[in-house]
Amino acid sequence: MKPNAYYNGVFTALENIRIPLTDRAVFFGDGIYDAAIGRNGKIFMLEEHLDRFLANAKAVDIPLKMSREELREILLHLVRHSPYECYFVYFQLTRYSEKRTHAYTEANKSNLLATVTEQPMPNIEKALKLTLAKDIRYEMCNVKTLNLLPAVLASRKALLLGKDEAVFHRNGTVTECAHSNIHIISNSVLITHPLDNCILPGISRGHMIEVARRLGVGVIERAFSVYELFNADEVLVTSSSKLASPVLSVDYRELPCPKDGIGRKICEEMLADFVRLTEKEA
Repeated sequence: MKPNAYYNGVFTALENIRIPLTDRAVFFGDGIYDAAIGRNGKIFMLEEHLDRFLANAKAVDIPLKMSREELREILLHLVRHSPYECYFVYFQLTRYSEKRTHAYTEANKSNLLATVTEQPMPNIEKALKLTLAKDIRYEMCNVKTLNLLPAVLASRKALLLGKDEAVFHRNGTVTECAHSNIHIISNSVLITHPLDNCILPGISRGHMIEVARRLGVGVIERAFSVYELFNADEVLVTSSSKLASPVLSVDYRELPCPKDGIGRKICEEMLADFVRLTEKEA
């Protein structure tokens, strides 16, 4: 089998990866990660994902023991050997391995893991069903760390209810979803939560804003309420794995999901960008 994983200098099959029990990720979730999709030996918006990964590593004081160029080449090496039509690229950086102690003692060690697995092509035809969940996360949501227990619990709730995703809210204000960003369209304007410590700076969120402006759609970055969510003209969810998806309902409330709406045009344009930028070389 061609290598579909990398760990600390070794390319191998995913099932061969062995992470030490003493890795600080095991005890403390002491690490950060990023994820992207691609096809044809390419990774969509790779540079933006690398920017975020490196910024997050700096934010939590975990050094990457290689250059940006070396990391890029590791990821591209994996996808160039991928047998999949479309794939999901995951990479994480953990502090290092040592005896369990809260305060880390080393400042120049880290463990790097990367994997490539099969991923379906983004499907903008599937409208999502959501459920509300109280946002009980801590105040570092802008950093993509491995501390995902609240998102896991909210995702489980959504699964049990037959929903696709959970929408976090704090005191009536929508923040984001368990593993995606959420946005509303009201009076022909796209409204998205500002980049603060309550949400992840999603790569697809940034792409969506660029596409909206390209289409002549106004964009406002501000917080919006659950009431505004329920009364929006359209609702969109964005993530690196699905790009952009329309929303059909939130709990008991059915939402508009027009085939000729602004949201649909944004979804189509984002998918077109993905297809165009990951085409095979001539």
